[in-house]
Amino acid sequence: MKILAQLNTSNETIIIIDESETVSKNLINKINLTLNSDPVKVIVISSKLTSEDIQKNLTLDNATNVNRLELVSRSFKINDLFTLGRDEVKNVVDRVFLLHPPKELTSDSIYQTCVENRIPINTFNSAPFSTFTLLSTYANKNLQIGITTNLQGCKLSSRLKRELIKSIPPNINDIIENVSNVRKSINSNDNLNKRDKLKWLSQIIDYYPLNELGKISIDDLNDDINDLKSSDSSSSNNSTTKIGKISLIGSGPGSISNLTIGALNSIHEADLVLADKLVPQEILDLIPKNVEIFIARKFPGNADNAQEELLKIGLDAVMKGMNVVRLKQGDPYIFGRGGEEFLFFQKHDIKVEVLCGLSSAFVATARAGIPTTHRGVADQVMICTGVGRHGKIPDNLPLYEEKRTVIFLMSIKRIVDILPILIDEKKWPKELPVAIVERASCGDERVIKTRLGSLASVCAKIESRPPGLIVTGWACDVYTKLNENEEFRIIESGVSLEENVDLGKIVKLIK
Repeated sequence: MKILAQLNTSNETIIIIDESETVSKNLINKINLTLNSDPVKVIVISSKLTSEDIQKNLTLDNATNVNRLELVSRSFKINDLFTLGRDEVKNVVDRVFLLHPPKELTSDSIYQTCVENRIPINTFNSAPFSTFTLLSTYANKNLQIGITTNLQGCKLSSRLKRELIKSIPPNINDIIENVSNVRKSINSNDNLNKRDKLKWLSQIIDYYPLNELGKISIDDLNDDINDLKSSDSSSSNNSTTKIGKISLIGSGPGSISNLTIGALNSIHEADLVLADKLVPQEILDLIPKNVEIFIARKFPGNADNAQEELLKIGLDAVMKGMNVVRLKQGDPYIFGRGGEEFLFFQKHDIKVEVLCGLSSAFVATARAGIPTTHRGVADQVMICTGVGRHGKIPDNLPLYEEKRTVIFLMSIKRIVDILPILIDEKKWPKELPVAIVERASCGDERVIKTRLGSLASVCAKIESRPPGLIVTGWACDVYTKLNENEEFRIIESGVSLEENVDLGKIVKLIK
């Protein structure tokens, strides 16, 4: 496996060796690539090409770039490697692109000299004589993407790149710039708790729908519930307005295929959707364009305020006669505050429609190939949380039961604190099979199998892909087991587009 890296080529001197008879597309691509990136000096060494031939084929961004291009009208000499470079590096060139060597030299000899002197070299169509290769890339202002098949098929890399580009939002540069500006605002404002706010921003980037990241601002960090953007509650007392309705809906764990027909219908009838940050983009994309969407502004230390904010916005909208959908991931009654929200609206004499959703606890286990119950292995299922009231670890974590499958929601970030309680106090065995299931039923779904005793170290080694949950119990080993000396196993098992759902066919079927 190769290392992918972004190179800082600022102020470098790069030479391109090309003894072709005519200006090739490959030469022009190399010149455009280098001159349109960092400010570098590019020297083309060729005895057969002219400056006019080269420049009339270029597509540089501006005239300044052309001034950094130089042609040496002669054949390449080995000594050029040590005389054409910058003064700062004692005239050694920084990088070499070898397209066609002169007759008196071979690609091998040029390559060996570069390697001996630690000069990076890329030889056209010759991986054995290259210390670096160029990826199939996509560049759009602040976004650069590179993809490689490790020399197994360059055309395939280009095809994969095109497929990847299709999934990039058209406003991606606005998103990148906005996130950067919010981060700068946090760092430059001495009145903010930077640690908490940066943690908030990190969670927003992880959880929020990508399109919404172009709209977040420093104002969204306001902890004061009295400064909400929602209208003053006095408008809720307008007795002449017909009261609307509130629907408490579970959207399932991620895939459209796990969304119920009732939930889909309610979403399309809504005037306002109040969504949790965990609701995935593909579900939010089903919301009609004329429907207002508000995403929960939950960040560390502000969960209760954000919840109160949503309730206040929802109440105000219902009292104005609006049809409000409270959209939650999974099932709203499984650690989703669904009961609290039901009681809140009931207290205001508002009838609540509840549409259950498929719980991630059961979809994730099924997707991971784990039967939560299995004859002779597991006859009990328990769902727990790793985060209690005020962010504390619950004080009633369960004792170990051999034939019980326990599923921990909202626990991956707290596993270092939870494990000692389970192992030392609750007598859970370290060899107990465990599975982390992330992004269940989504395109980037991932399953990580390990043992309880190794869980903390595995979580530290592998960057998390939220949201995720932890499944524990011998049922994890029913279908597949780790090898004796295998610490963990990663299974990339995402749902492909073909596995997802054709909504058009479903609508026709219902009709």
